[in-house]
Amino acid sequence: YGIKDETMKTQTDIRNAFWLTFFVDGKPREYYGKTQNQLPCDLRSAFVDYVDQLAREGTITESLAQRVTL
Repeated sequence: YGIKDETMKTQTDIRNAFWLTFFVDGKPREYYGKTQNQLPCDLRSAFVDYVDQLAREGTITESLAQRVTL
């Protein structure tokens, strides 16, 4: 996913890019089927930092950053 080259338009784009950035093969099997609040705290914190960075560099809009959930 060309994170630096294109603007992400949907929440799904952001989630997919997050999983590919931090886990080479995508979402780890143990996280499938879990809601955001069932995921480990450090993983959720990493996602928030990731979204914040995307918004700061202009890859996503501020309104999308406010709506996106893991």
